[in-house]
Amino acid sequence: MGKTKITRKGQVTIPKEIRDKLTLKESDNLEVKIVGNSIVMEKLEPFESLRGSVKMPEKYKNMSWEKLEKLSQAEHAKEVINE
Repeated sequence: MGKTKITRKGQVTIPKEIRDKLTLKESDNLEVKIVGNSIVMEKLEPFESLRGSVKMPEKYKNMSWEKLEKLSQAEHAKEVINE
């Protein structure tokens, strides 16, 4: 789909065709991981971009981000209802 190369600083440019197809824009957050012998980048939605920035209480550490997001939304809804 496209080629790029690594700069001296370890940076890569995502080809425009790919940025356009995935609607990537400046300041979007990407998760970078190794899958087999490949590097995979995945666009993070705003909630997921918080991953790793907050110390997670032990009881939530094994929950998926999808479940944490739903739990967060449910807790917020309870707060709004009780206001």
